[in-house]
Amino acid sequence: MKHHLAKYFAILTVVAFLGGLNQTAFAQADAGLVAKFLDTAKSASDSQLGTIASELTGKMQSLGTALGGNSAVTAKLDDTLKSFTGGNDSAALTHAFDLVKSAKLTPDQLGVAKQVGNLASAYVVQKNFASLPGAQGDVGTIVSSLREGKVTAAIPAMKNVAANTHLTDGQKQLITTVADKYAPGWEKAKGAMDGLKKLPGF
Repeated sequence: MKHHLAKYFAILTVVAFLGGLNQTAFAQADAGLVAKFLDTAKSASDSQLGTIASELTGKMQSLGTALGGNSAVTAKLDDTLKSFTGGNDSAALTHAFDLVKSAKLTPDQLGVAKQVGNLASAYVVQKNFASLPGAQGDVGTIVSSLREGKVTAAIPAMKNVAANTHLTDGQKQLITTVADKYAPGWEKAKGAMDGLKKLPGF
């Protein structure tokens, strides 16, 4: 009898363990998408992209694990990765930024969601602006500040990049999306200041 009970409890333990594994797998971003994104980033000529991508996917996995079976968050993580691997950086940023709007996040989970947004922004800035003429110093400041979570330090550099005269239309859209996230209303304030400068005495 004892032997049968021991066997029964052993089976229950294995089932519970496997169930836990399935739950963890369900919570994570899709492993295939993670691998594809990392391969894309690491195959780029800019070695920094691979490093930032590894940090980003690590935070994504942490968020997925912390939230258990939250399918809405997992879907946003997957959409972020799909957009990045598809070359749609603007959409990727939108999905990453939307993570902080997810319902019922604890303060710790919200902190990780913000880190995902920061690293996604750092990746986009490094990828799209590292070779922008006259912007290397500002791009370096934005990327390092966002990776460290020091958002305030990145904002003046974001504004400098946004004012760069060598920007393409696509780059303007991207840097505006990033700057709007961290400094809402900055463009209106800039417009007001530009207007003042045109007045006598300014």
